[in-house]
Amino acid sequence: MSQDSDQCSTDALRTAASEAESEGHRAVGEQKLAELRRELDGIDEVLRAAIRDRIDVCVRVAHVKREHAIPMMQPGRVGLVTERAREFASANGLSPDFLEDLYRSMIAEACRVEDSIIDSPTPGLGLGSER
Repeated sequence: MSQDSDQCSTDALRTAASEAESEGHRAVGEQKLAELRRELDGIDEVLRAAIRDRIDVCVRVAHVKREHAIPMMQPGRVGLVTERAREFASANGLSPDFLEDLYRSMIAEACRVEDSIIDSPTPGLGLGSER
């Protein structure tokens, strides 16, 4: 056997070993990603449930507002909630604009829900009456 063919065999073995190591490394990475994604899925489930719970409270708020003729829109409350979101974001390394936007989206949905209850022609009807 020539020295050149020995070198080719050695190079081929090194390449195969390197590829196997790379595939193993990638498989470990994929497994870690799958674990992290399961963790995110669990957090998302908790987040969705918390949003549902928040809307459920807003339904009760709307019934109180309707019963006591309190205006639906409470700008001071909106300002307080969004400012708390911004402060939390700043204190936790998040974008204050992102968290404020998220809260403004939730507030918009709460307003929609409250409007449907407060404006319902029949007391007790509207969103949340079937819950």
